This record gives sequence, structure tokens and C-alpha cells, in this order.
Amino acid sequence: MNAAAFHLGREPVTPWIEAAFVKYGWIWIGLTFGLAAKYALLIKRGIRIRGSLLLADFLLLPMVALIAYQATHRLGATDEAAALLTAVATVGADRLVKLYTERFLQRVDEELLAVVERRRAEVRNEVQQEISAQELIGDQMAGRAPVEFQTLRRPPVDLGKPGA
Repeated sequence: MNAAAFHLGREPVTPWIEAAFVKYGWIWIGLTFGLAAKYALLIKRGIRIRGSLLLADFLLLPMVALIAYQATHRLGATDEAAALLTAVATVGADRLVKLYTERFLQRVDEELLAVVERRRAEVRNEVQQEISAQELIGDQMAGRAPVEFQTLRRPPVDLGKPGA
């Protein structure tokens, strides 16, 4: 037990809480300051703060935290720089989520169009094969089939044989 905890008469902080604060503390500070700055900007523009707006922002906050953590991790930002990047992401959360949503939907549209085009080509090939088969059958019946399709011709029927 450390001296401060002993002096105050309480247990020291558990190691996992301390580790979580060290790892994510600056992210939470950035989220808090960014959310405060966002609402300050909204109030400055004269927008009324309603409960639904607060609820929407609190529901977006975990996604913003993940995006901010990923951005700070990739950029190698620590401490105050991580808090600043997180605050910027929080202030621009609406735009950031809209950007990611648009990119995601664009990719879905591209994949869907590719699947549709592949399926359309498959159907086109099947229809063309069916048309070609019908033409070949018609040519065989009329006797206009090319020589290479000789094996497809029916053998002549001998009417003189019993069972014919």
C-alpha cells in the first residue's frame, strides 16, 4: 500500500485500473474536452441543445473513441497529442462518422454492382447457350448441321426391323 492510500485509509488502485488509465486516460480526456468544445460551438451558433442531441452524441462516443484510439495509435501520438487528436475527432464526430459511413456505403455499392454484373453475365451466357442448343437441334432436324456435328445426328431408323 502506498503512502497516500495509507494516509487516506483506503486501498490503493488496482493495477488493471491504473494500466487502463495510463493507456486510455488521454483518450478520455480528449473525448471530454472535445465534447465540451462541440457543445460550446453549438451554443455559440445559437443551436438549442436537446436531449436527443445529447443522447445521439453519447451513443456516437464509443465509435469516436475507437476511431481516435486507432488514429493516435497509427500516428504514434501519446499523452497530450493523443488528447488533442481525440478532441478534434470528437468535435468533428458528425463529419467523421458521416465520412466513414459514406465510404462504407460506397464500397457496399461497388461490391453489389460487381455481383450484379457477374450474375447478369452468367445469365446472358446461359441464355445464349440455350439459344445455340435450340438452333443446333433445328439444324440437325433439317439436315443443315455442319459435318463436325455428325455424331449428334440420329442414326437412321430401319423400318424393316422388328421393334422399329
